[in-house]
Amino acid sequence: MAKIKVKPKKNQFDAENPITMWATVRDYVEQNARQIGAITLAIVVVAAAVLIWGAMKARAEREALNMFYVAMNTMMASVDSKDGTTKPAVYEKALSQFKEVKEKYGSSTSGILALLYAGNCAYSLKKYDEAMGYYKEFLDAAHATLQFLRSAGYEGMGYACEGKSDFKQAAEWFEKQKNELQAEGGGAAVLNLARVLELGGDKQKACEQYREFLEKNPLSEQKQFAQIKTDSLCPKKGK
Repeated sequence: MAKIKVKPKKNQFDAENPITMWATVRDYVEQNARQIGAITLAIVVVAAAVLIWGAMKARAEREALNMFYVAMNTMMASVDSKDGTTKPAVYEKALSQFKEVKEKYGSSTSGILALLYAGNCAYSLKKYDEAMGYYKEFLDAAHATLQFLRSAGYEGMGYACEGKSDFKQAAEWFEKQKNELQAEGGGAAVLNLARVLELGGDKQKACEQYREFLEKNPLSEQKQFAQIKTDSLCPKKGK
């Protein structure tokens, strides 16, 4: 599992370079999702390890977990790599490993989690339809101890739809992600929703989401970005 790294303080956004700014925000959101996934994974696998469901069940869970960690390490090697030419091959390898976990131990906690990360790998390879298949299967199976990771499945579906330029469908999935995270102020889900609404041409609703993000996340690192988007999209008072 990759260690959570403390990021150095970033320079302020350059309002004159929206493409760079947009990429920075999207990278931030995706990296945060990986970090959150790494943390929650630790909680889940520890919980799974202490469940006593009989020797055979416990053994299967351990074997599934070991395979899952191998796949996870492969995927994180690609995430951390600076050599873009090798990333596709590594993601393909990780995808194959996650699929093997699911095929052999589909009912285990690790087998269900493997679906989420298989979706992430397929998404990184721009295999959007395949990614959506994994995310949907994960959402169908993610109950009980994995209920709190459903927001990650919704986010994955949203990103995959966005990759296909289906912004309307993407907005629906990001809306579900936002609703799932209401207790935390919506977080990155609000920015995700605002982004695809803007890309889909609905500037008014995008404006509303950016404003909501500012209201509910006043201490966020993305506050300045959301303010810039609000200033550019929202009608000025008196006009």
